[in-house]
Amino acid sequence: VTHNHNSSQLNIISRARPTMITHDATILPKWAVVVLILTSATTTYGSVCTSHKKTNVFVNGWSLPPRQFHHDGRMADTRLLWTINSPQRTARRSSSPYLTNALNARGGADEPEHDDTIVMASDSEGENADASTDDDTSEENAMQELRKSWSTIPAAPSLSWPVTDNTMGDDATQNTLADIDDIDQNPQTASKDQPTKAIIIMDGFSPFHGQYLSHAARQIYGAVVIHVFSDFFARYLYQEEQLTDHLSSRMPDLEKGEDVEAWKSLLPPSLEICGIYCESDSGLEDAERLGVALGLYPSCHDGVNNARRDKFLMNQMVSDVGGLDVVKQKSCGSLEEAEAFAMELGLKEKVDEDDSSTLVVVKPLRGVASDDVHLCSDLPSLRKAFTKILQSAVFGSSTAAKHEKVLVQEFATGVEYAIDVVCRDGERKAAALWRYDKRSVNGAPFVYFATELVSSDGEVEKEVCNYVFDALEALGVRWGLSHCEVIAETSPETGKIRIRLVEINCRQHNTDFMPLTNACVGYNALDLVLAAHLGDNGDDNSNHEQGKVQWDSIPVLPTTRAHGAIVHFVSHVEGTISRIRYDVLEEVGDLPSVMDMHVYPQFLDVGNEIEKTIDIRSDTGWAHLMNDDEEEFRRDYARLVELMKVMFEIEEDK
Repeated sequence: VTHNHNSSQLNIISRARPTMITHDATILPKWAVVVLILTSATTTYGSVCTSHKKTNVFVNGWSLPPRQFHHDGRMADTRLLWTINSPQRTARRSSSPYLTNALNARGGADEPEHDDTIVMASDSEGENADASTDDDTSEENAMQELRKSWSTIPAAPSLSWPVTDNTMGDDATQNTLADIDDIDQNPQTASKDQPTKAIIIMDGFSPFHGQYLSHAARQIYGAVVIHVFSDFFARYLYQEEQLTDHLSSRMPDLEKGEDVEAWKSLLPPSLEICGIYCESDSGLEDAERLGVALGLYPSCHDGVNNARRDKFLMNQMVSDVGGLDVVKQKSCGSLEEAEAFAMELGLKEKVDEDDSSTLVVVKPLRGVASDDVHLCSDLPSLRKAFTKILQSAVFGSSTAAKHEKVLVQEFATGVEYAIDVVCRDGERKAAALWRYDKRSVNGAPFVYFATELVSSDGEVEKEVCNYVFDALEALGVRWGLSHCEVIAETSPETGKIRIRLVEINCRQHNTDFMPLTNACVGYNALDLVLAAHLGDNGDDNSNHEQGKVQWDSIPVLPTTRAHGAIVHFVSHVEGTISRIRYDVLEEVGDLPSVMDMHVYPQFLDVGNEIEKTIDIRSDTGWAHLMNDDEEEFRRDYARLVELMKVMFEIEEDK
């Protein structure tokens, strides 16, 4: 990055490609420091950086790996993300005491445990297969064959020891198993300053999820972090990336008791494992199985329950066990079965213009981010959706499993909410309550436009939280973090509130929510997770007692003190990019409520292809909005939605 004061130009060059972008830098003072951002690894508002392969970089205390996945699963190399830190926006951020305190409270992330050539990936949206018994058998056989080929590299715990000082550099942590030799492993003679508590983090790749938790657990609670790869990622990195350095950090073979015991024997006997946190959807089942194999259930673990991942079983259990209202549904193995059930719901072969036919939802039993979720208004559209889903690959499956059944559901109307809930031995606290703005656009029925933080003061919001608490109880979720989605409908005639389940995900909200929730609510779900697993009886060798969240001091339901939202940039054009409207992007950045924004790098090259947004994976970027003034907040959001339409121009058909 060079700043030419004579010409008032800022030259930004990405080492990942021979590209230079020039911006007018008259607004920047001579002491301004401008850096590039590593794709999808934003740590705090306005932070940007770049790195070269095999080189980690430090930004605001984060150690960032050179390659990552986007939060929605898209791989990203080191590229330039467009961002602008105008003095006005910087002043807006610093003028808010809530936001300033939130950003100052952000912790750091661990350095990768493994060689820098390993892809640090976040399969935040991936899922394992929901297949028949035969498919499960074939998948396990495939994994067993892989394990045989890996047998020369024994699975072993990958440990990160507590951070002993405030430095975020290389010397701040010990990351080798050999360091166990320096620990007194006799519980009777071990000194009090040695760590006695540990937490397992599976697939902890994201700097603002798993890596944040790892650093906070070690620095704030003085705990040891045990890093583990799920089978999905162990296999992915081995087969797709041709890597082997990560294999020692895979899970032990849970079908072989001797492998589990050998893995456990490598841990210092003085360590008590206080819980498991899994960042990826693909690892959730593995995390459940590992917890049972290690004997953590039920003291700090929920055991294994397929209904927490299978959407049909999930609704069925919430209804049968919890007695809660759910949509009508059927798991269909044939098109004829799906058609028959859809007709029971009122779906017709042909819909007249004056006929308001029933709408039916068709989707995979296992899926994410509205992927392959179809809203069908007639039987022909149902047939098309069913055929597309059946035998399609299950996203995130470690062995390319296929969908053997398709879920057909009644369409629930109303407002969709998402609730982030943290549980500690059955005691539940809603860390954040979000309201979705999903719209029908570009031929897709459910496109994310915004996820807005809301307060739990209203009657509907309280009912939503209570419903989710009961649903979690029905599914046996008593520990950890869950991201739960429901639809609430209020009758205009009677005022009666009807709430029905969309899904429950036993992992975090897949976005960098911490700055917004810290600023708008006063705390965040990840800090609550650590308080649930490591709090109260934590070790005394932590460095930041003031950083601990006291579980009992957090209210059961959240109240907002400012308006905040995550806005998704929706593309309305499709084709070859001929022009990037930087004037539009700068207008977005100048909106008073915009605290941070990013456009994904593939949309910053003229000549690249762009498609219309139909789901969260095809959006073009995002912005964080926050404002104390609700009227200005709403006005800025409405303007941003209009500006999305003209961010890009495409080549005209010849």
